[in-house]
Amino acid sequence: MSIENRTYKDMAYSLFANPMSGDVGKKTGASAVKGAIYSILKTNFNERLFAPEFGTGIRALLFEQMNPITEERLKKEVESAVARHEPRAEVLGITVKAQEEQNRYEISVVFNVASVAEPQKVTTYFDVLG
Repeated sequence: MSIENRTYKDMAYSLFANPMSGDVGKKTGASAVKGAIYSILKTNFNERLFAPEFGTGIRALLFEQMNPITEERLKKEVESAVARHEPRAEVLGITVKAQEEQNRYEISVVFNVASVAEPQKVTTYFDVLG
């Protein structure tokens, strides 16, 4: 099977029930990859049982000063985590913006999925509180 014809599937983290079968709902295609990237970014190292290397060290960088150096370190952390844990995504670009008034960072990842023609984007926020 060609990679362009693959249908990617993943469990929906909202845990909704399929109305027809009663099974746990699933995400397919680009939304499955988006959910996986979001999960990778929001997971700390040692947070998953039996997979201590899964995740990122983003939370440790949130207590550093908000400056361009920290933004670049966050960008490198995101880039290496997605490359390590999500082979379905080809990263095209990562932007990290410090929002000093809200005391948080906005992180956006633009990527391609082989089975989808247009680029996809995941944006999430990281702050000290959660």
